[in-house]
Amino acid sequence: MAAERAHVMQKSVSAAESGKTVLVETNYALVDYYRSAGIVFLGEGQIGEEVQGAGAKWSGPEGPTHIPLAEADFHLERVDVSFRAARALVGKEQAEVARSAGISLDALKSLEKNVMRQSSYSKLRQWFEDQGVEFTGWGDISTQTFVGVGVRWRR
Repeated sequence: MAAERAHVMQKSVSAAESGKTVLVETNYALVDYYRSAGIVFLGEGQIGEEVQGAGAKWSGPEGPTHIPLAEADFHLERVDVSFRAARALVGKEQAEVARSAGISLDALKSLEKNVMRQSSYSKLRQWFEDQGVEFTGWGDISTQTFVGVGVRWRR
């Protein structure tokens, strides 16, 4: 989907998302596409230095506003974390993450589809945090409405 909408080849998207070098034009096309879709890229850095706190999240206000979330013009999530994004950030396959986190592969797949299993949720979240992943976003637990959901490397 991203490749088609950004007008680049799928193998270029796969390469870019796995940290491989791609053409500058491909990179710009992907950045433009993701920004237009509401993705905010995170991180601070200077030329010649490693980017600190790199990651991505859905755009949204940084904290509570007077506008009810259900009426806001932002991408809304029904869960407060994106385990799929966290796994992409650490660059691991599902089976490896499930094994390392001490949960079943089926539990991981469910959590990545936003089907909550509380004991697995807690274990998986802790495992990602132990790897240096920071979850972003905030929301209203009573309405299960969250904005700015994403991940970044802890600074």
